[in-house]
Amino acid sequence: MIAAEVNAKAPMAALDRLVAKLPTVTANSNEAVAYEVLRLSQQQVPHDEGTLQNSGAVEPLPNGDVVLGYHTVYAARLHEHPEYHFQKGRKGKYLEDPIRDNADTLGLVFGRNVQTRLF
Repeated sequence: MIAAEVNAKAPMAALDRLVAKLPTVTANSNEAVAYEVLRLSQQQVPHDEGTLQNSGAVEPLPNGDVVLGYHTVYAARLHEHPEYHFQKGRKGKYLEDPIRDNADTLGLVFGRNVQTRLF
């Protein structure tokens, strides 16, 4: 008979440290993804004088969520009307489309951020 003693205290302590980091890491990763969406949307948001484009912002919330948006009285109307003809190749759905069209890349941004911050 072969007997082995396993001390799981060290691996469990390491796991506990990783789990303790998760809320902060996921919040930071959410923010990184939001800033990437903002960057991508800046190339599509309708632009006349730049007021709408300049109103784009990312706001981290205390619970780890993030609010991303454009903050003018007409931002939602322009977003929801892709049939409008905007100048300079700009378009409606300027937040929705970058998320949909770059979902894989945004997943990588999130994953790389988690990996960098955890290990």
